[in-house]
Amino acid sequence: MDRTTALRTLRDVGAAAWFGGSLMGASGLNAAADEVDPADRNRVASAGWARWNPIFRAAALSHLVGSVGMAASTRSRGSVVGLGLTTAALGATVSTAKLGAGDPPNTDAIHKVEWAIPALLAAVVVLGARRSG
Repeated sequence: MDRTTALRTLRDVGAAAWFGGSLMGASGLNAAADEVDPADRNRVASAGWARWNPIFRAAALSHLVGSVGMAASTRSRGSVVGLGLTTAALGATVSTAKLGAGDPPNTDAIHKVEWAIPALLAAVVVLGARRSG
């Protein structure tokens, strides 16, 4: 496997895993947590997101390494835009953690920001597909 293929693989598989997990969390995990007793909602949602966190970190790191490597190799405008979208998704991810750390957590704001993450990552995946052709 050549260097470019390895970097594209890291970029694209990392983005796909991060996208899928964030979409499932926003659509499935949070909805499931809303079905339990109100006293348990935050505990259930927090437990699910905590289990996703190591996978998210690996996916985001893989994506970031691949994206930076591809940007350094190609120096294309699309790579820079992709890094900007990735940075925005990372910022949104950090924002959800900060919003969730409040007492009580601002769940309405968290849910809105959580939906921004898969939207940003969908754009990253589309850009990656366009650049790989």
